[in-house]
Amino acid sequence: MTAPQRMSVKFYFDELSVDVEEFIPVFHRWIRENVVPNELLLDVADYKHIIDGPAILLVGHEADYVIDLTDGKPGFLYVRKRDLGVDLPEALATTLAQALNSIRLAETDVELQGKLKLRTDAAKIVLLDRLNYPNQTPNGSGSNDAGQTAQSQLAENLGVLFGENVTVTRVENDAREPLTFELNAPAAPDVDTLLGRL
Repeated sequence: MTAPQRMSVKFYFDELSVDVEEFIPVFHRWIRENVVPNELLLDVADYKHIIDGPAILLVGHEADYVIDLTDGKPGFLYVRKRDLGVDLPEALATTLAQALNSIRLAETDVELQGKLKLRTDAAKIVLLDRLNYPNQTPNGSGSNDAGQTAQSQLAENLGVLFGENVTVTRVENDAREPLTFELNAPAAPDVDTLLGRL
């Protein structure tokens, strides 16, 4: 399957014991010190006034980093906007590698160290490409369900990466929304182990 135009992954906080506002100076320092490899970071936006949505946004050329509070599930959202690769497995590997690297950066940051922990046993993956990945089911006339095909591909790749008992569930959302999947990986290893497998 071709790579989606954009793709996001959100890992959830196991514990968020910091005010989201504390990420603002951290993200500004990431820009100044160029701490993210292979990406150009540009600016920081404060959206914490929005209830149940993105709180702090680090805007980049290739990707955006978001402290996201949507659905009452605080997490670290990585949105890859370009240079994903040629197919879905490559796009997934690129997105996960950069997302996990940023999680490691946040967990070990000198200002945040010890104040937060992100889970690796669950994640939300969104294919932000309604042209190549329409959110529709087959109508019985032989049409291909891109969602089912993508789900199978994601399950295969994520199973190899995250270990045993991995499930990838398609989120039943409005057809106007992008294809969304929930990863459940009860035997998931830590961030460093996952990065070593990519």
